[in-house]
Amino acid sequence: MKQKSQKRKRLLENEDSTLDMTSMLDVVFILLIFVMVAMSFQKEAHSLPVNLPKGKAESSGSGTKKEIFLLKDGNLRYAEQNFTENAWVQLVSESEFKNQIVWIYGDEKVDYGKFVFMLNSLKNSNLKELHIAIKKE
Repeated sequence: MKQKSQKRKRLLENEDSTLDMTSMLDVVFILLIFVMVAMSFQKEAHSLPVNLPKGKAESSGSGTKKEIFLLKDGNLRYAEQNFTENAWVQLVSESEFKNQIVWIYGDEKVDYGKFVFMLNSLKNSNLKELHIAIKKE
């Protein structure tokens, strides 16, 4: 028993530990950088004033996404440009969304007819995936 306590005392008094912490610190700093970068991208998606409706569904989309915004005033916005209905139909007919993942961010106060118009225009564009963004309750 006395031998164990002497061994423990030597380990505690010895400043040179056998455990090397430098690799663990590297991992911690890399994770910190990853979280900081991920948070900066999170802020970008919510820069437009869109109040999303609430729901309980979750999505599992992956890959590059194209974002379409239906703003409260009825404007349709894509790629930082506002579109009229005719210009939107023209853009969709040019296969802009073919085999793409599309996210729709629609304000909860947007006219239902505007939402249906946009879905109908995307109907025949051979999308890979279509997601409708909502707030979790």
